[in-house]
Amino acid sequence: MTLICSGSLAFDRLMTYPGVFAESLIAGKISQVSLSFLVDRVSRAYGGTAGNIAYNLGLLGEKPLVVASLGDDPDGADYLQRFRSWGLPQEGLKIQLGQLTASCTVVTDRDNSQFTFFHPGAMMTPSGFDPGSLAPPPARHLAIISAGGPSEMLSLAAAYGRLNLPFIFDAGQQIHAFGPAELLTLVEGAYIYVSNAYEFELFKKITGLDLDGLFQRVQAVIITRGAEGSELAVPGRGSQHIAPVPVSRVVNPTGAGDAYRAGLMMALARGEALASACRLGATVASFCVEVEGTQDQNFTFNEVLARHQAFFKAL
Repeated sequence: MTLICSGSLAFDRLMTYPGVFAESLIAGKISQVSLSFLVDRVSRAYGGTAGNIAYNLGLLGEKPLVVASLGDDPDGADYLQRFRSWGLPQEGLKIQLGQLTASCTVVTDRDNSQFTFFHPGAMMTPSGFDPGSLAPPPARHLAIISAGGPSEMLSLAAAYGRLNLPFIFDAGQQIHAFGPAELLTLVEGAYIYVSNAYEFELFKKITGLDLDGLFQRVQAVIITRGAEGSELAVPGRGSQHIAPVPVSRVVNPTGAGDAYRAGLMMALARGEALASACRLGATVASFCVEVEGTQDQNFTFNEVLARHQAFFKAL
């Protein structure tokens, strides 16, 4: 089985604000906001949804196929070399001439609220990858469509649907790039819809769908809630809470959602039930929040398994 990760490849500049954003926001004056926040920590890191998911899958022993575009700048060459060093397949990667590799600035406050600014660059040009070229039959693979170039997200969803290739859909922070009809097209036929809690509320507002309406289109819905854990909802079986895995310390939550999705994908690929797959996702995510960057964690599958069993068998 090939695990296919589409989305963004970007370099992140991560900043930490020691205060609380909400204390500087005045109700009724948001339209006139003009603020500067003095950060106390800055780092540069490999990032992007596809890159983060692939990185965690690699640590778990998988060799995912990444579908994304890079610029022909030094950042793009750097990321491409990183994939080569991991021994990942590269047929899903496309270097876009004359374009910059995507970049992202994330500022996190003391309450773990975040502001994110993203320059898409090459990400907006589709890679042109054809999932029909995969062998064995597409139905034996598993894909995730995470936040990336809108046109590629739409084209991959259509291709996966035609090929009956099961896919997880996660609009992420690209949700506002789509209108109601496009979001409904994207989610139609997805195996699982996964979202954080805030983006799920945006999805409902844009599409007019509630959870029951979404169940007409997908087989399961997973809502992640940060330090509060996650919820797995399956039609006819209600909702199940997935507890968060305790960590030694919280350094930066950025990228934890991508780590969760990597654990989810690996477990599903190995035939685990949905609830078990969500629990493994929670375990992998716990390693991410203990480090600064979205690809700074370094764990083995056995270390994940030990933490996973120690916590979930104790419940």
